[in-house]
Amino acid sequence: MDRFSKINLLLIFILVLFINSCSYPEMVRNELVYENDFENSDLNKIDGGGLSSFNNTTVLGDFNNDGFILFLDDIGAHDYVFISFDLYIHGSWDGNFNGFKENDRADKWIMEFNPDMDLFKNPSTSSFVTTFSNSPCWPNYCLRQSFPESFPFENNPKLGSFKVNLPSKCSDNFFGGPTTMYQLEKGFKSSGNNIVLRFYDELYQPNAIDKDGIPQQKCDESWSIDNIRVRVVTYQ
Repeated sequence: MDRFSKINLLLIFILVLFINSCSYPEMVRNELVYENDFENSDLNKIDGGGLSSFNNTTVLGDFNNDGFILFLDDIGAHDYVFISFDLYIHGSWDGNFNGFKENDRADKWIMEFNPDMDLFKNPSTSSFVTTFSNSPCWPNYCLRQSFPESFPFENNPKLGSFKVNLPSKCSDNFFGGPTTMYQLEKGFKSSGNNIVLRFYDELYQPNAIDKDGIPQQKCDESWSIDNIRVRVVTYQ
């Protein structure tokens, strides 16, 4: 065997040893621990909010400057949690800017994971803060949203949506407008035996008052949620 062949054999031997020494985590658990489409009026594990009917389905909400908490206990040890759901954005959400000359604010939607435990230690992995806009987008007028990125990133209205121009939540009301549906999935690094997920909004509508002086915030802007699924993943 010549010298070149010996070197090649040595390199192959070293490569085999290297590959065998590399160990990749093995998934040992991928389990659905919570699922709810609200058709059975089940609000177990949920604190806050009520059920309503929208577009021939039952949803949790609608919410306006409000929200709910999902608490799951005794789920067992795990490394990651993944949550998916349908999110309905009802009415005239304005995204990152409302267009008011003074005291302008974004229409924010927020999801927090284990808010009482981890939010201030590592907010980048413990929360998702974004905005939505149902505004038209013309060359001289476009109220942009952050989704699918986090606030204050700017995207065109309705980017990443699953369905657009669904019915208004208040079809007989001057305020509001069509609904946009999004399908979201988010993952968080996790451990322990319990999960706390908080969903809420920060909507700004100083002009959502009808001619009789009655506030119409919920008809103007609100949100609801459906088909929540939570699964946990464990590696070893």
